[in-house]
Amino acid sequence: MINKEILKELLDLPNRRKLFGKILNKLKIGSNLKDIHYFEFEISEGKIPVIIIAKSLNSEEIRFIKVFVGAQHNEYNGLFGTIEFLYMIDKSIVHLDEILKEDQILIFFPLMNPYGFINPNKKNKSGYYLRNGTNLNRYWRRTFAPEYKSSEDDLNQYPLPEHAKILYKLLEKYWKRENIPIYILDFHETSLLEKFLADLISNLQKNSITYKFSHWLKEGIVYNIIKLYNIPYSRKSLFYRCNPNADHTHINLTIKQLDIVYQNLQEYVAKNYGKLPFYFCYSNRSKEFCERLAQNVYNKLKDVLWETYFPAFNHNFHNHGCFVNMNDAIKRKGVYSMELESQKQFFNIFDEIDKSKADINYFKNKTRIIKMSTQVVVESIKEMLQLF
Repeated sequence: MINKEILKELLDLPNRRKLFGKILNKLKIGSNLKDIHYFEFEISEGKIPVIIIAKSLNSEEIRFIKVFVGAQHNEYNGLFGTIEFLYMIDKSIVHLDEILKEDQILIFFPLMNPYGFINPNKKNKSGYYLRNGTNLNRYWRRTFAPEYKSSEDDLNQYPLPEHAKILYKLLEKYWKRENIPIYILDFHETSLLEKFLADLISNLQKNSITYKFSHWLKEGIVYNIIKLYNIPYSRKSLFYRCNPNADHTHINLTIKQLDIVYQNLQEYVAKNYGKLPFYFCYSNRSKEFCERLAQNVYNKLKDVLWETYFPAFNHNFHNHGCFVNMNDAIKRKGVYSMELESQKQFFNIFDEIDKSKADINYFKNKTRIIKMSTQVVVESIKEMLQLF
């Protein structure tokens, strides 16, 4: 679906509501196809579209649930990826009969934050938050595991949003049947992959071994380089804290080894220029499934994805109520939640508007990278259908 005209409409903020209506109509068109059903839920913050794909809606015949969640906070890969998946079914590029099992149901929530989508503004990080200023992706652990109280990041002071209640309600009849496995893939985007690569290139050499690794992803990028380029290191702990209370780590390499890392990092950035940075995240329960999913998607899309030794990471770097962390908090067995992170497209939509006016190649380049991102989403959906 994504093209120059749609991209222009995304950047035309006063007409976002009109674009929202167009997107709902695009999703509705899919309901004309066999085994595809469209539903709309009206809440105080707008309309929540839901698509269900199944050969039968009789819950007693269902043995596998696959759930796909998109656009929680100003990211659109899941939304446009879902639309693209429906388009491919409509045009017989994807043959649903070949990949959809009789006892499987797919539930898509492609646009979970209608308020943020329709009303991007500077105070709301271009549409990141709900109307009350909170992040929808902090409520899922409390939605599915209300007994879980150990994290301040679960927004316990706020009532559950209507968005979360709708999703839970649609899963409830399956949730109670604990012999049915439920797989949840949450589509996200992040600006940190690009930012941290640039930061490492800029600062790693001149700061050498005194460089402060203040984020797990910076460690992950360096570790990725070490593994990809077979850089030897003998010390047991690659990253260490200078004292137990430090809020950062340092790298446990010699200056010579670090120089090699830096040189290879430069080579890596040049080699992967124009490709899409990404990673999948899993919880302890979903590790095996997510690693297989991530590796399969990576193998099929190596031409467009940046090279990596780690298509998937353990989501142990945050303690908040997202879908991935919900997985390990709940009592119900047979739930496997994970997320896909790819390049953030509209972190600051006002900057994007300025770029679109200043760069004659903006729309060409932007549509190219968004199409790559939706490719990953479509391939992830297809793989989710076929695994287990």
